[in-house]
Amino acid sequence: MPYTGIVLTILSFHAAAFLILLGHWLVAAGMFPKAVPAFAEVYERRPVRATLLGLFTYGPLFLLLLNAGNIGNGAVKLLALVAGFTALLLGFIGSAGLALRVGRNLSADTNLWHQVLRGGVMLALVFITPVLGSLFLLHIGLASGFGAVLLSRPWKAKVTVPAALAETPEPALS
Repeated sequence: MPYTGIVLTILSFHAAAFLILLGHWLVAAGMFPKAVPAFAEVYERRPVRATLLGLFTYGPLFLLLLNAGNIGNGAVKLLALVAGFTALLLGFIGSAGLALRVGRNLSADTNLWHQVLRGGVMLALVFITPVLGSLFLLHIGLASGFGAVLLSRPWKAKVTVPAALAETPEPALS
């Protein structure tokens, strides 16, 4: 029975990775409710382009993050860490669109966060699968999420004021 501890340790790492992935996707859907559907639209229209763009842009930034410890200059090391972690965070946010895309196919009649939750559960189970999922599919998914962010360009989206806020009269001064 000496292997029980090893099995439970591996199981807890997989459960933690599952919850971390799901948490990132749900928070992204909650913080950016207009951007995540735009990322899902990129996955619907151009999934291969998003993946290839992500591999060629996210890939070098992630490799820079992994090799930041070998950089001698402190300022360059800090810049490499910031760029790498920013790319990783944008990869998580963009892959929330993939979770939404999967969730829309599972339950089209529910609201946004239920779709992200259901798609995220399925996607996280695929991503934490040993060897194939955790070493290959997770990184492809994050790279395609980074590519989806770049293709949808949420920073160029026009912000519209809801009609209820636009018609609110200003308070009168007494």
